[in-house]
Amino acid sequence: MKRFLTALTLSAAVLASPVLAQEAAKPAANPAAQAEAQSTLQTANAMINYGRSKKDALAMIAGVQMMVAVAQGTTIEAGGQPMDLGKVLDEAVALAGDDQLVIAKAEALRDEAETKTRGACYWEYWCDWYGYCEYWYVCY
Repeated sequence: MKRFLTALTLSAAVLASPVLAQEAAKPAANPAAQAEAQSTLQTANAMINYGRSKKDALAMIAGVQMMVAVAQGTTIEAGGQPMDLGKVLDEAVALAGDDQLVIAKAEALRDEAETKTRGACYWEYWCDWYGYCEYWYVCY
């Protein structure tokens, strides 16, 4: 009886191993789409930083719009904290002064941007010791 159970266990393990190997071999996501999303997030982050340094509200709004387009139901993290895109839009509105078109664009984007700060998955901007920085998709 022990031999029968041992043979049954071994045969089940041998038959299940190709299925497990196929599941492990599946890629987590499309690498090209993920690379494009990382590139877009880096460009958007650079545009927001440019807008802050040059006092350009349109650059900040364009950066937020790019982040919202790429995030797809996730949040975006920078420096270990979720990035509040609503605050970035508030900064852009403050820089716009009395330009009603810029304020209207920021307000049109606000609802969609503020939902990106809540959730269990987010993009994290991470830098290593050598100065190489990239966005990582992190879920908790």
